[in-house]
Amino acid sequence: MISTLEPEVIRDIENGQKIRAIKKLRELRGVGLKEAKELVDLYSEQNNISSPSVTKIKSSKGVIFLTIFVIAAYYIYRHFS
Repeated sequence: MISTLEPEVIRDIENGQKIRAIKKLRELRGVGLKEAKELVDLYSEQNNISSPSVTKIKSSKGVIFLTIFVIAAYYIYRHFS
């Protein structure tokens, strides 16, 4: 079972700042990099907190689709006008 993390570490994790959370956890507890990273990753996994970069990649697919749709609509409009 994971020990309770400090509130400031949890806040950083929830704000998508995992590196900052790891640094803070190392500073507060005096643990090594590997242990701090494992604790932060475990907390993220147990609380279904996804990385912002994953969210960003998912949302960029929508932007690409929208761009292609707009270009196609423009060419259809120009062709039938």
